[in-house]
Amino acid sequence: MLKLSKKWWYAVKAMIYIANSDKELVHISDISKDEEISESMLRRIISDLEKTGILNTVKWRYGWIKLWKTTNKISTYDILNSIWEELWITDCTRGDYCDKTEICSTTQLFWSLQTGFNSLLKMYTLDKIIKNS
Repeated sequence: MLKLSKKWWYAVKAMIYIANSDKELVHISDISKDEEISESMLRRIISDLEKTGILNTVKWRYGWIKLWKTTNKISTYDILNSIWEELWITDCTRGDYCDKTEICSTTQLFWSLQTGFNSLLKMYTLDKIIKNS
């Protein structure tokens, strides 16, 4: 079964929360309470999102954050990559060396699935998710 991590799920939920907020700055404790995500997990997620330029922390010590990019420029793929989670359908789509790639009957299938899945993640931007909810 292909299953995404809770960290990624929480990151998407937090980003939607921030994007939906009518405030310029959102406090981490509000996200934690309203989305039922532990504050320590949320701080790790936000730190990762800030490193890639998706979020900006303002007075980080006090827990204030805001989006750094517009919602139409932030995809679920960006969020996944920001928190350093890898999503590979198989080991061969990860790019690990395999001496059977040339003769394997499934290589092309799994590369096509991987490419399609990545494209799907890139298609879903925060503005589209919010609009459809």
